[in-house]
Amino acid sequence: MIAVFYLRTPTDVTLFWPAAGIGFAAVIRYGLVEVLIIPAALLLLHLFVLPVPPLFLAYSLVSNTLATLVAGWYVRRSRQHERRIHLRTSDGFMLLRGGVLLSLVSATLGSVGMLHSGMTPSADIPRVFVQWALGDLLGVTCLEPLLIYLLYQKQDIPTTRIVNRLELLAWCVLVVLMLGLVYLTGKLGSQYPLALASLPLGLLLWSAVRYPPLITLVGTSLVIICVSAMTGLGVGGLDRPQTVHDGVLLMAMLVMYSIIPVLLLASRHEHEYATAALHQRATQDTLTGLLNRDAFEEQARTLLAEGKATLTLLYVDLDHFKLVNDSASHVAGDEMIRGVAALFREEFGGGALIARTGGDEFAVLATLDERAASTRARRLLAAIEKLRVAWQGQNLGTTASIGMATSQPPHQAFDELLSQTDAACFAAKELGGNRSFAAASNPDEIRQRTRAMHTANAAREALDQRRFALWCQPIVDLRDPGPRQSHFEVLVRWFDTDGKLRPPAELVAAAERYRLGPRLDRYVLDATLEWLEQHPEAAARVEQCSINVGGTTLVDEDFGDYVSARLRRSPLRAEQLCLEITETSVVRDMTRARGFIGRMRDLGCRFALDDFGTGFCSFGYLRDLDVDYLKIDGSFVRDLDNAGLSESVVRSITEIAHVLGKRAVAEQAETELQLRQLRDIGVDYAQGYVFQRPRPIEDFFS
Repeated sequence: MIAVFYLRTPTDVTLFWPAAGIGFAAVIRYGLVEVLIIPAALLLLHLFVLPVPPLFLAYSLVSNTLATLVAGWYVRRSRQHERRIHLRTSDGFMLLRGGVLLSLVSATLGSVGMLHSGMTPSADIPRVFVQWALGDLLGVTCLEPLLIYLLYQKQDIPTTRIVNRLELLAWCVLVVLMLGLVYLTGKLGSQYPLALASLPLGLLLWSAVRYPPLITLVGTSLVIICVSAMTGLGVGGLDRPQTVHDGVLLMAMLVMYSIIPVLLLASRHEHEYATAALHQRATQDTLTGLLNRDAFEEQARTLLAEGKATLTLLYVDLDHFKLVNDSASHVAGDEMIRGVAALFREEFGGGALIARTGGDEFAVLATLDERAASTRARRLLAAIEKLRVAWQGQNLGTTASIGMATSQPPHQAFDELLSQTDAACFAAKELGGNRSFAAASNPDEIRQRTRAMHTANAAREALDQRRFALWCQPIVDLRDPGPRQSHFEVLVRWFDTDGKLRPPAELVAAAERYRLGPRLDRYVLDATLEWLEQHPEAAARVEQCSINVGGTTLVDEDFGDYVSARLRRSPLRAEQLCLEITETSVVRDMTRARGFIGRMRDLGCRFALDDFGTGFCSFGYLRDLDVDYLKIDGSFVRDLDNAGLSESVVRSITEIAHVLGKRAVAEQAETELQLRQLRDIGVDYAQGYVFQRPRPIEDFFS
């Protein structure tokens, strides 16, 4: 109905055709089939409001319907891989191209129809074509962005703009005043009323920067309708365009006024979208949508600093999750992680901080006391145990271990609370997994484990700064003693940041528990060979150099490559190197242990089975282990004077060693009496304070 008022005669062409924008928006949103509403609406218009010749009626129906169909097809084809229109510049230009295509097709057919039906002479065809095209284009640019936004409703990320109501009210008042000023200027007969039409445009640009999209889109449509009504209809004393030139300039101005604010809005919204996406990526785990570690720690510190209620931190680690990745695939593992994350949301809801802090690790900080947290933890464990992920004919499942620590206000520091939960989670794992462990239930054990974790961190730092020293202790042949520097064991000592020696037992325990063994063993091997390379006179005296290898190193497939490469550039022959492995680490993974021993023996290295007699005490597997020495654990050697059982154990191990073609080494020999007993039993070698205490390698070879 608005377009009808722009017509001065039945053969005139309207300067504003809003139906083009309405139909175009409906086709884009709901599909090409919606184009059928256009001929129905036009038929009603021409029958009851705007009669036209029967011949032109067909052209009118076809031009508007076909143009909208072509433009809709173009837009839908351009975004065939994306189902929705987004408020961004690329989609804005795509819609504009579609609007131009609609205008050109409609104007072409409409102009031909007016000529064919005798409504306009051939000389007026250029005017008709331009006015028709610009009228359709103005209808598209004025109404389509608003309708598309309303039809698609929510955007991907809500706007973060905060609207000041007083400012918004002032903006609305200014828009009305500017439109009123344009009206009054026309009434007063000014020759420059259109100069004031740019004032509402400035307000629209301000809105695009400051306010939510809907305000700008509604404001743009209303301003364009009002300005076009005043200028195109001659309302308020303004003269209607009398020539084609005037009409084209007016309509082009209105089209630009309707495009510029929307493009600025799209650009601004696109920037906000990118900023929000970057913030989301920086704070959320991409796989689960939970908080990531950094965001969780930041929010947890704030909550602990400000919280006045009891808080419980839960640290959750999935048990043997690596088996899921190894037996199925990492894609299956990701599916399992998403399923576990959903269980966390279901159990703790939106009132708690929930994060995925590592590959298979989660954390929760909730306003719960220890009893309530324990109940929730048990329910969560049961849900995780029941969770099944179907993957290529397999039903994959897992369990979890949970460590908990409760804090009362004023709360502990986050790092301290996290350390307690980490230690509690580790305790739950060592108890078999699929259970929860509260730090408060066994504070002594938690303190011990916390110290062990601190030791592991200190050991990592010491490795980084090479705060280690090589010490040596001789291994003496009890039948034919030779120079003590010819056969010895390398022992490692480490220093704290103040340069004080730390107990080696702490280092060994931390290395095994927190998988520092491979790195530490590489360091010791490299440092030993490097020292001998720098002291060739000492290296020439070496017959056998023993170096300990931890259990985690024994199953590290890369360590064998490292030893092989390192020995190739060392003057020390592989036959001079003896690797000491513990009985417990061998039995833990017999297959890998055999593989490692076989590979190293192919190079020429010797092997010693350390601390023998304290592990599984099975002689059966010795036939399958190609080692050269059995090192009898020092606890039996120290008790030789007082315990008949110790003497029997030492004798049995020695006899078994000789039967298998191996040699026995007694550790921690401290007295001459023990040496005599060892010789009487037939032990081949001894090591201990009775010969020499461990000394720095420089002093040992001096």
